[in-house]
Amino acid sequence: MRVAIDATPLIGIRTGIGVFLEGLLDSLNEFGQKEDAIEIAEYTLSFSARLRGYTRGTWVPLPAAQAPVIWKMFNAPKVERLLGEIDLVHGTNYVVPASTAPQLLTVHDLSFLDNRFVETRFGRRLQYSVNNAVQAGVTIHTISNFVAEEIRDKYPASDVRVVYPGVTQRPKASPSRTPTIVTVGATQKRKGIQDLVQAFEVVAQTDHEVELQIVGPPGDSEREVDRSIQALPTKIRDRVHRIGFVDQLVRDQLIAGATILAHPSHYEGFGFPILEAMGTGVPVVTTTGGAIPEVAGHAAVTVAPGDVQELAAALSDLLENEKSRSALIAAGLERSKKFTWETTANEMLKLYASMI
Repeated sequence: MRVAIDATPLIGIRTGIGVFLEGLLDSLNEFGQKEDAIEIAEYTLSFSARLRGYTRGTWVPLPAAQAPVIWKMFNAPKVERLLGEIDLVHGTNYVVPASTAPQLLTVHDLSFLDNRFVETRFGRRLQYSVNNAVQAGVTIHTISNFVAEEIRDKYPASDVRVVYPGVTQRPKASPSRTPTIVTVGATQKRKGIQDLVQAFEVVAQTDHEVELQIVGPPGDSEREVDRSIQALPTKIRDRVHRIGFVDQLVRDQLIAGATILAHPSHYEGFGFPILEAMGTGVPVVTTTGGAIPEVAGHAAVTVAPGDVQELAAALSDLLENEKSRSALIAAGLERSKKFTWETTANEMLKLYASMI
């Protein structure tokens, strides 16, 4: 079968959607083509990327922001005009193009419906796209049962299928001598980075060596995060390191060097850093936000989203208790083994085949 797949999330700074897509494409190429089960036709939907010379596969000459409106109004241009005959089209980033072939749309989460987490205009754009897809009978794929239930509740007519992502094996943990808490991800409102900064202040008042590393590109809460860091007492502020965006190799090294991976998110459709840390052998403190309990299982310490005191207590307890860290490391390594890209590829191939 020949499947058109939107490769746009692989352009530019890699987010969780890009991590998912990279793993999916690599695994489909590795496992799907062994039996000649799939031929992938990549396409890119981004004018800005085209201008910068960054494209993968075939460029679709529509502005990404207006494409859903154009496809809704005119049901054209159909993607086959650019890619040739296909058996299925998979929109991996909330938008699926017009096509005569069956359509699959990946919806990673519904954070766009909550004004606390997503800028209103951007949220409306995603909502418009998903609404149109559901009304048109497009099959919806998502990456956790939690999000699947959210989608069914919001869009009762939707046909929703769940295929979990995998986790790529990373370098094994090599903790630095200085106790270090690392958090990974863009400074988005829903990521809870400000909560972590405030919790770190509490932890650092009694642990005079611990450091905090905030790793990831600036997001819509960057200014607020910076203000919260600047508000810390000088001796504590000097132990907070805003590292920013780094490539995958450096990111892996920073996680591997951590004493604890903190993921204080208020809402997640999945939560890749949790499993990445577990697979590396780094204990995790996270929250019960969104799909996190489904992903983390009993292999992480979880606290209520936004509860700074509970987060601080969990971090302090784990920093002080080597036995607890060792137990979490063992549990996390086992948990991460349940999410493999081979399984993802096989399940996605079954989903594709069922739609043709």
